[in-house]
Amino acid sequence: MVHVFTCSGRFTSREALQAYLAPTYTEYGNEVPSPFFLETGLTQYASACVESALLAAPAPLAQLLAGVSHGDSWLAQACADAEAQGVQADASVCVFAPNRLAHPQRSSLHYVGSYRYRVD
Repeated sequence: MVHVFTCSGRFTSREALQAYLAPTYTEYGNEVPSPFFLETGLTQYASACVESALLAAPAPLAQLLAGVSHGDSWLAQACADAEAQGVQADASVCVFAPNRLAHPQRSSLHYVGSYRYRVD
């Protein structure tokens, strides 16, 4: 399962987007959950299974997510949903398994939806 989120005008740099997404660590190595973790209830965190994109200007989801992992099996449906929702965005986040989200709809980002994907 992949969960897709978008927003526009919120992040001014990749660093700002990563600060929202990625956990930090105390001097003792203890993980401090990121705002995204707290909002969505993210568990079983695998950083390699979270993909994000940032463009200079809002664009359709298909442009924002060009080249996303396993896109051939789920991207068309996500783009259709985003178009139906009137989504134009300059930032996106895709959260793939094994990451788990307890309540993705609580994110301060726009939640496009969740989609099953194939691993070929």
